[in-house]
Amino acid sequence: MKMTTHSAWIVLTLALIAFMPAQAKDDVVRLSYPSKVEASKGKEREKLFSPWMTGESMRSFIDDKRTKGEQIVFVEYNNTNGQSRGIFAKLKLTGPFSRYSFTNEAAMEEKLNNEIKAGLLPAFISRNVSGAYSMLFVSPGDMPAVRAELTKLGVGEPRLKK
Repeated sequence: MKMTTHSAWIVLTLALIAFMPAQAKDDVVRLSYPSKVEASKGKEREKLFSPWMTGESMRSFIDDKRTKGEQIVFVEYNNTNGQSRGIFAKLKLTGPFSRYSFTNEAAMEEKLNNEIKAGLLPAFISRNVSGAYSMLFVSPGDMPAVRAELTKLGVGEPRLKK
C-alpha cells in the first residue's frame, strides 16, 4: 500500500506528540522528601537555636529579630508540647516568607502545594523524631541567601516528587 505525503505527515505528527514530555497541570499534587539534616552538625545547630516557645511567643520573637536584621532560616516543632524553636541568620529577605509546622503529612503536602502555587519555594522541610513536619518557604530571589545559610547548618534541600 502506497502512503501519501499527507498520511506521512499525520503519522510523523502523532509520533512527535507521543514523545513530547507531558505538561504539568496547576493542580498536580507535589509530594516531598524532607531535607537531609546532617547529624554531624547537630551540636553546632543546637547552640544556635532560640529557646522553645509557644506559637505567639515565636511570632513576636521573629518580628523582633527581623527588626535587628536577622531572619529565621530553620525551625523545629515539638508536637508533644506545641512549642517551636528557630535558628536565625544575619540576612534580610526582600520577598515574602512563611513557616509552618504540621503533625500530619497530608496537611503538610497540601500546604506545600499551596505555597508553591503562590510563588514561594520550600527552603527546607524537616521531620523531627516526634513525627512533626516543619517548613520554611521563601521567594525565589531570596532562596540563594537562605540556602547558603542552611548549607552551613547541614540542612539539605527538600526534594519534590511530581
